[in-house]
Amino acid sequence: MAFIRFTQSGRSFAAKASISRTGMLSLNDGARRRFGIDRFKYCVLYYDPDTRRVGMEFTDDAEAEGVRKVRLRKTGADVAARSFVDFFDLGIRETTAFPVERDEGTGYLVIDLAQGTERVTRASPESATDN
Repeated sequence: MAFIRFTQSGRSFAAKASISRTGMLSLNDGARRRFGIDRFKYCVLYYDPDTRRVGMEFTDDAEAEGVRKVRLRKTGADVAARSFVDFFDLGIRETTAFPVERDEGTGYLVIDLAQGTERVTRASPESATDN
């Protein structure tokens, strides 16, 4: 087999998702490519409170119960999930990143909320302490 030149430097291709404090569920380009999210227009969200895992079922069925529109971007895909995050009280205070895996039993893309890493934000000048 011949060598293949890698030309996509500067980006990670590890499949990741993030949930923002405003409830936007975003999948990076690595997840979009690895799981073929481009092929779908909609997503249905699931939550397992026992394992604290979020499941994402991608579909083209606009009539599926609980369906949400998938917004494809150059760098990934987004699903508006504020009501989902609020309903299940997921406790997302800051944008939090998670690894994404496919669940073999259901076929859903899954994130484990216990594996999240909060994005560190710089303190605003108003929150700095006076010396």
